[in-house]
Amino acid sequence: MKIDKDLLAYLPSENGDNNTIGGTEKKNIGNSFEEYDVSPESYPPLQDIKDEAFGIITTGIEPLEITESGAIITGYINTEKRKDVRLGTYVIVPYNDEDLFARIWKMQYKQEYAVDDATEIHSKRMLRSNITDEVDYKFLAYLDPICILYSKDNLLTRRMSDRIPRPNTPIMPVKDKMKIQIGLNIPEEGIFLGHLSVGGEIIKTHAVPPTVPYYLRNDYSIGDPLVFRHILVCGSTGTGKTFLTKNILRQFMSKENRYNVRGTNASKKPCLIVLDPQDEYSQMLEDNPELTQEDKFKFMSEKVDFGGCENTLTFIAKVDGQSYNGRSRAQQMEFTIPFDMVRNNSWLIAPVGMTDLQYHGVELLLDDFFKQTGEHTYNRFLDYIDDDLTRSNYVDTGKIHEASYDGIVRRVRDRALSKVFDQPAKPIDQMLDEIVRPGQISVFPTEYISNTRIRDLITLTLMTIIVDNKLSTSGEAAVKETPIILALDEAHRYLAHPTGEHSRRIVAKFADAARQGRKEGLGLFLITQDPQDIDDTVFKQINTRIILNLTNDAAINALKVKKEYERRIPYLKKGQMIVHSPDNSDMVEIMGLQKCVVKHV
Repeated sequence: MKIDKDLLAYLPSENGDNNTIGGTEKKNIGNSFEEYDVSPESYPPLQDIKDEAFGIITTGIEPLEITESGAIITGYINTEKRKDVRLGTYVIVPYNDEDLFARIWKMQYKQEYAVDDATEIHSKRMLRSNITDEVDYKFLAYLDPICILYSKDNLLTRRMSDRIPRPNTPIMPVKDKMKIQIGLNIPEEGIFLGHLSVGGEIIKTHAVPPTVPYYLRNDYSIGDPLVFRHILVCGSTGTGKTFLTKNILRQFMSKENRYNVRGTNASKKPCLIVLDPQDEYSQMLEDNPELTQEDKFKFMSEKVDFGGCENTLTFIAKVDGQSYNGRSRAQQMEFTIPFDMVRNNSWLIAPVGMTDLQYHGVELLLDDFFKQTGEHTYNRFLDYIDDDLTRSNYVDTGKIHEASYDGIVRRVRDRALSKVFDQPAKPIDQMLDEIVRPGQISVFPTEYISNTRIRDLITLTLMTIIVDNKLSTSGEAAVKETPIILALDEAHRYLAHPTGEHSRRIVAKFADAARQGRKEGLGLFLITQDPQDIDDTVFKQINTRIILNLTNDAAINALKVKKEYERRIPYLKKGQMIVHSPDNSDMVEIMGLQKCVVKHV
């Protein structure tokens, strides 16, 4: 086996003398020499150093320094190990009884000898030979200290970096899974998101299995599970958002997963409600036929749930002239939106773009309409506002300006609305006990609907029903007493920065839901390619951000991640992601599963 010359200094000579001990040399010049009596340092076993060490801590370039605001820790990387080092690589620098856990944040070549290699002659010689002698250059790695790992009551724990490593201490790769998890503050169990990686390469350890799983905290040990502090998945089109989201949501629907019900001693399985614009999530009912026995064994070894969820239902909005041909075997249930829901949600018939005066006029008209006896349907409301006596009552008395009244009539008289309100199906507000059940996945596809306004109306109606019943003290028991994960694809369409009274009310409602979700058992799972468009009042409540490839500078800046991770985002490969979850771990890069745990076509 080839022995690294840089490490021979640690080997004793045949007569028992050391050439170097603890970084202090015996200098022998002729017959005179100078000796230093020093106590030996404790290093890892020689075999481990020889085979695994990247190099040593050095002061030959810059002094070692650590302050409360930063550190300068430089390492010399041996020639044989230079190809193994990457930006972001995690390393261990041992003390006598503790370890410095750090990451490489900067790499640098420096000339070993004082020569000028920027010459025409040297350039042509190198181009002909195409050989660079690594020994002619110093390869330096600058370490960013993350924490100190130490043992307390026989348990490995961490604290802030408050010690400086000694010169000539070996820099070791981290091969202990526990040290990586503790060093990065990653929970040992929870909701599986992926495997820890650096530069798209999965980190391997000496454990079995060798990968380091990344879990999202899902218990009550130090507060509520993080799903109720809300999750955002963002990435450009084609980066695998749906694939990843299915894998994550499947973990929440494991048979053992339960959450506390506020005000009781009960704990229940969550209900997953998915607002699905692409008709892809009903497939969570079915197994992925492409999974091999080897795949399943790997999943079980890292506590990854896989296989279809039998209790998956598809809820179809009855829309005149539109039919749904689903891609899943999930049971289908039709519903309609009763116009009576507009009584307390006037924005359902007030499209974006309506002026504030028009919006207030709509509210006056609706308030008086619902005070009348008889059926409160959309068609009857149109008859009401078309009536000359009604118009005269509002315009002549100055309650609503004539131009505003006519604008309201034009905007409310929309053929799209007549196709969705009061259709021959069960009203959605009478189906809550069928939609919200512990352990059930309730999917609401909208791909089959050609009109975008109808799509938005259905999505916003369902969102409103769930949120209103969760936040209200008199909400339906099915909603109040069941933990709910509300997954919303294309979230930027519904939670964008408000541009009028209509959108202000929607955003305010969901800002309240985001703030109170933790205690009410409501977790928002938002999926978007435009995170910069989500309103700040909602965005600030999101604790966990899972970032796939993004090329939009505005989107990247909105995520407010560390600079060293921000510059990686446009180069993330499919399945590669940055996880920013301050209450769960340090910011890390992970790789998602290469296969979907449920059917994905």
